[in-house]
Formats: sequence, structure tokens, C-alpha cells
Amino acid sequence: MISSILLLGGIGFLAALILGISAVTFAVKMDPREKAVLDQLPGANCGACGFAGCAAFAHEITVNPEAEMACPAVNEEALEAMSGILGRSLGGSAPLIACIRCKGAPAETTNRYGYVGPKDCRAAQIVAGGSKGCQYGCLGLGTCEEVCPFGAIIMGEDGLPRVIESLCTGCGKCVGACPRGIIQLIPRTGNYSVGCISKDTAKEMKPLCKVGCIKCGICADVCPFDAITVSKTTSAEIDQDKCQRCGLCVSACPTGVISALRAPQKARVITEKCKGCSICEQVCPAEAISGKVKEPYFVNEGKCIGCGLCIEKCPSDAIERIIS
Repeated sequence: MISSILLLGGIGFLAALILGISAVTFAVKMDPREKAVLDQLPGANCGACGFAGCAAFAHEITVNPEAEMACPAVNEEALEAMSGILGRSLGGSAPLIACIRCKGAPAETTNRYGYVGPKDCRAAQIVAGGSKGCQYGCLGLGTCEEVCPFGAIIMGEDGLPRVIESLCTGCGKCVGACPRGIIQLIPRTGNYSVGCISKDTAKEMKPLCKVGCIKCGICADVCPFDAITVSKTTSAEIDQDKCQRCGLCVSACPTGVISALRAPQKARVITEKCKGCSICEQVCPAEAISGKVKEPYFVNEGKCIGCGLCIEKCPSDAIERIIS
């Protein structure tokens, strides 16, 4: 019995010794730059970069001199640090953020049947296309919250997901997990969003959802920057590059489906530059600017909607945005 134990112990020791020697002999030394780059990555292994994890991406970006930054979770400070480590500019795209394109809370919508099954939107979608009456609406089971590696999505009391802007990195994990495609990535600088992606006509939608886009086109008509498109079978879409955050679409929408992603920045007249030409007063859609010709004009912040039309039209560059 003792001899058997000693024999097994000896075999184990010999195997461990061989493995230890092999590990040292055949070890692949990591480029110290790769380790430094890996330390700058978020470590969430979300796969948004297209690689298996942060380690794989750190290796690729270190050994491949043509590789550019593909991690959406990297902030400017980390990007600058990695560029310094590798001795080259890593480029990088405009930061993105997840946007929930549905405002149809359970209290505002109808159901076709009572769902009983796993608390997972993907599973619920398999069962006859989901229980919600609107085939484009959020199923509200929190799959996006579960898959977010940064804790940037929480389910609100109304049964709809909410994005925590300060935590969202735009990795896109929630986008891939949503079976109805209601989550989209938009530029972090985006101003407004349309909480509906339905292709149903107004007649088809009204019995299913009280707050969906009815394709009336009023938002597109009032937008002075041609930033909104809508048709009879497609919900309103906002071109964030064209949008100047005037907010006219929000106030004009009859169903309240358009909402601001952040508070608009007000305008302010730089009195030293103002020539009192009155152009700003003439173009202001909110009647927020007043004054006398040839004297400095004044912006009523309470009325100002932050559209920026006055800034665009001012020939003296005498109007600026108030940084909030």
C-alpha cells in the first residue's frame, strides 16, 4: 500500500517537473508593450472589437502595425496612452452610445397572450413571435440588462430598459442580444431619439400602442435643418449629423415619441460683438430674442430652445452656446 502511494507520488512529481521545465523552455515571451496595452483595455471581454477578448485584441494591435483601435469602450485617455506605448496613432471612431428605440411600456401597449417561460426576450420571441401586440415593441424581459458587461442598462419601473450614459461604452452587446432590434448605437453626441421603429401604419398601430410613431410627418415638416425623414411605412429617423438640437420636433410630435437625450444648450449674445442687426430675432422660432436695432440684443433663456439658428445666421459671430 505504502509502495503504491510512493510510486504514484513519484510519478506525479516527475510529471510536474517535466511540465515545469517545458513551460520554461517553450514559453512564448509576451512583448512588454502588449501587456501595457492590455492594462489600458477595459477587461470586459465583450467581443465588440471582433476578437475573442481583450488579450487577443491587445496582441493583434501590438504585432500588427496597421491595426487600428476597434474597442468602443476605450476612452480618450486610454487611447492616448496606448498610442504612446506603440509609438503610432491608433485612430479611433466617434464614441457611440446605446439608444432604446421603444417607448411602449406595458401600460401603453396590448398583449396577444400571457407569456410563461424563461425570463429572456430571445426565448419569448421564439414563442409565436412574442406576446406583445406590436411586433416591433420591447418585450421587457431584461435580456439587454443581463448581457451588458458594464452594468449600463437597467430595467425601469415602467418595464422598459434605461441606458446609463456614464457607464455605456457602445460595445453593442445589447444590440446583438435584442431579438427585435430596438436598440441602436448612435453617436454619443446625439441630441434626440425616436422611441419607435414600427413599420405599421397609423391605423394598424393605434389599437396596439398609444405612444408609437404614427408617421404623420409633422416632425419632418417643422425641422428647419432637414434632419428628419419619415414615410407611411417607416417611423421617423433623425440624422444626428444634421440635427442642431432645436427641439421643435419634440414639441410638435402628437404622440410624444421623440425625446431629448440631453438638455439643449441655450444661446447667449456676446454684447461686445453684437451690431444690433436684428437677424437673430427674425430667425428665432421661439421668439426668445429681443432688442432694439443697432443695440445689443438679448436672449431669454427661459424661451430659448437651443436650436442654434441665431448662431448660424449671425453675421457678426456674436452669439454663443452656454455650456451646461
